[in-house]
Amino acid sequence: MKTVLVINDNDKSRGVANAAGIAFFIAQKMQADLLVANVFKFNNTLNEKVIIGRDGEKQLDQYGTDLYEYLDMLNARPNDFEPKVTEIDASATNESELAEIINENNIWMVVKEVDAPAQLASYKENLNFDIVLNKIHCPLLLIPGNWLIKNIERIAYIADLRYCRMHIVKYLIELAKACHADLSIAHLAAVGIPDMDDKYANTLFDDEVRGHVHYDQLFFNNIREKDLTKAVDVLINGMHNDLLVMVKTRFHFIEILGPHLNNTLPSHITIPLLIFPY
Repeated sequence: MKTVLVINDNDKSRGVANAAGIAFFIAQKMQADLLVANVFKFNNTLNEKVIIGRDGEKQLDQYGTDLYEYLDMLNARPNDFEPKVTEIDASATNESELAEIINENNIWMVVKEVDAPAQLASYKENLNFDIVLNKIHCPLLLIPGNWLIKNIERIAYIADLRYCRMHIVKYLIELAKACHADLSIAHLAAVGIPDMDDKYANTLFDDEVRGHVHYDQLFFNNIREKDLTKAVDVLINGMHNDLLVMVKTRFHFIEILGPHLNNTLPSHITIPLLIFPY
């Protein structure tokens, strides 16, 4: 059974509720469990103890936060699948300890809100998710604080096709199938590497990507725009993608986001961003 983990760093934030909502949507589609990691200090009464981790190695406490109640309410509606929702107190964890929880529990995806208003800064605002992402084995989904929940219908994986990661393509196909979404490989040549002409690019895509997977809604876009801000704008507003994907250790990450993750996204990235650690 897969598990989607959502970071709760402010129980009252609309952005956190939106992140939890899309995490719930993904958990439903993937028929996965949902784990809420509360990384801020709160004083709710202890409800029950929950065993998580491989073979019950780790015992953590479940509390009743507003976010947990919200997810419980979503589960009360008529659904084809009801994710099991569990929450843990991670308020005392550092980056390494949080990463250990994520890895020990084979988390399939971590979901976190970004762009939290300064007045809602959380107890754990100094928790560095750039460090966390360096230590985990699953991707991190960043949700803009003002983004409104909607179905995922189009996914774009930004990569230089010559360095496209097949394990990422297969992961994304699994997600796309569950959401009945289109998946496109958006080729952007890495800095210092020449563009590919369309004929060669399409042949390479067919031989190295499409030939190794089976998904009718897998597509390819050869994007020649050198200004990555404009390229991202085309992917979001021109091609109407609902989810962008990139790899932290590859070329475009630094050019688009800078050398490190923080609690904000560039203003032109207005849709969720899924970042793989490698």
